[in-house]
Amino acid sequence: MVEVLDFREYDPKEIVARLRRPGGFLSEKVRDAARRIVDDVRERGDEALFEYTERFDGVRLDRIRVSSEEIRDARESLDAEAEESFGVAIENVRFFHEREMDRAWETSRGGATIGQRVRPLQRAGLYVPGGHAAYPSTLVMSAVPAQVAGVGEITVCAPPGPDGKVSPHVLAVAGLLGLDEVYAVGGAQAVGAMAYGTASIPPVNKIAGPGNDYVVAAKLEVFGVVGVDAPAGPSEVVVIAEAGAFPRRVAYDLMAQAEHLSGASAVLLTPSEELIESVRPLLSGEPAELITLARTRDAAQAVRITNEYAPEHAHVISEDPEAILQDLDSVGMVAVGDFSPVALGDYAAGPSHALPTGGAAAWASALGTHDFTARTNYIHYTPEALRELGPHVERLARLEGFENHARSVGVRLGKKS
Repeated sequence: MVEVLDFREYDPKEIVARLRRPGGFLSEKVRDAARRIVDDVRERGDEALFEYTERFDGVRLDRIRVSSEEIRDARESLDAEAEESFGVAIENVRFFHEREMDRAWETSRGGATIGQRVRPLQRAGLYVPGGHAAYPSTLVMSAVPAQVAGVGEITVCAPPGPDGKVSPHVLAVAGLLGLDEVYAVGGAQAVGAMAYGTASIPPVNKIAGPGNDYVVAAKLEVFGVVGVDAPAGPSEVVVIAEAGAFPRRVAYDLMAQAEHLSGASAVLLTPSEELIESVRPLLSGEPAELITLARTRDAAQAVRITNEYAPEHAHVISEDPEAILQDLDSVGMVAVGDFSPVALGDYAAGPSHALPTGGAAAWASALGTHDFTARTNYIHYTPEALRELGPHVERLARLEGFENHARSVGVRLGKKS
């Protein structure tokens, strides 16, 4: 049942407390199960992977790695129209992420040179969800930023279907992207394998890509052994729409994200009671149960609520959407204007659709090339520059009680103690 609320007299913090965010945080049960699986994979390697795949996916594999022939056959079997659409998506995602790439820099003043090198990670592990459906678009959205960043080797893990095979569409996209290291393994066990390595799967430097609660919990377990991206939970959208919005379009915007089910949330914030009454009867089926329609005083209050809620997606439908965009700070991705449905970003507009959820957009960013690079800072001082800065460093080091820090500078300034 669609929930209808009136937020005009409430504070944004109170409103966020009332909004549905069914995903919540990971339960201890899920965390404990993921921990056991990861530890088991660390101890027993491939043997554990075969056992968990049979238990959770219902198939007994004779090998974990997908052959290059399977990948080639999947690509060749892809129909021409689907290949064209994947090609457009890949090109747009590459175009966007080439422009977000961090660049090395160096500058000098007074004999002191400082700078930063940006280097790609050597190995990245990408998780592509399966289970209820296959998501080849997720492979596009994670692999392309990794390739743009210059990652040397990319490992892809995806759960096998009932036939023991990875989705042919996922394999076809792997072929289109030139990826040949694909493994038929999913769940927490895939995360453990990429983190610690097994006889079949070499360890990686960082793991990225969305998954179910067990995948997210496993990533939290291995964090520190490897890097991980921001945890991704159920899909979320806040639609900020003013009176002139078309009800049918708004309804489909809400239904599109609620279509993910499994704890998704979709919220309409509008000052128009008429829009709410027009949208409400257009919502139907299971997704409608995940939708909230809420009246606000004005667009400004809707923006404050959105920033406090920090959703995965926001869609702004207004006579002046650019003005509202400038005030939206805590959102993973903003779709601006009536002709920019969020679905464009989900598949082919350019920015990765791997976005922070559950309020993490207040501090986290969308997956991008920055997730697949590391930055090394450096300093290079001349004797003259050291004489200028050195006494200040000596003073600060002694203030904190680190005498040898101070002496490591002083000895270069000709001081005996």
